[in-house]
Amino acid sequence: MRNPPMVTLALMLLAAAEAAAQSSPAATLVKAARLIDPRTGNALAPAAVLVEDGRIKEVGAPNQVQGDAPATARVVDLGSATLLPGLIDGHRHLLLDVIVPQEAQVKRTFNGEFEPGLLLAVAGMTPSARVLLGSQLAREALWSGFTTARNVGHSGVDGDAALRDAINAGRVPGPRILASGRKLIAPGEYFQSLNPAVAAAIVEQEFLLINGADSARRAVRSNLFYNVDLIKVALGDDLTQAEMSAVVDEAHRQQLKVAVHAVSPASIQGSVR
Repeated sequence: MRNPPMVTLALMLLAAAEAAAQSSPAATLVKAARLIDPRTGNALAPAAVLVEDGRIKEVGAPNQVQGDAPATARVVDLGSATLLPGLIDGHRHLLLDVIVPQEAQVKRTFNGEFEPGLLLAVAGMTPSARVLLGSQLAREALWSGFTTARNVGHSGVDGDAALRDAINAGRVPGPRILASGRKLIAPGEYFQSLNPAVAAAIVEQEFLLINGADSARRAVRSNLFYNVDLIKVALGDDLTQAEMSAVVDEAHRQQLKVAVHAVSPASIQGSVR
């Protein structure tokens, strides 16, 4: 299959990096017909990018950039391709691949369209299997041009943190990941009417429950054990302002930001406060 005319800088630099790894040059010079500058909206044509030690060192006209490149630099000429800086996805679930059930099946359950697929992933897949799924989806995200992804829940206990660390260590390809660990929720959110014999064990594999301000702080600290980059909380009308404030206060005390899932006017205003 031919490459599309618009390709991302992330995609091309990854290909260049893989090719360069075979001969181990210190620098790679990538040339293309044009490069989009999102700060101005203008296109530089023609364009070149100099990469040294895995990082972009210089972007500009080919004659200028090539003049600054080491003589041993590997040259990758992409012809008529267009380069685009790596994209950032602020809302991803890299360890979850939900297939929405048929409408008739949705009507027979209490958990809507999203939750049956989520429940199947949590109860029907081992943590190792989910991380392997995450590795595949992370690679696909990178090859689609996303060089950074903020993963906001639905990764099991520590799946996104483990995937982030594997990518950072160079074990698997993928974007830079900001991991949030387990999502903080009120009891009864997402999963409902589960078999009581296994309900607690299933929920704990995916969420941290909030029952009061003290438990909100404990939930944040539980995620800290896995070195998360941010905290994700689902704020429905069943979480109090005191509970939400405790989440934010504890997270900020640990130098972490908080991402909030809020859909109703009351929950949105509560997250703002």
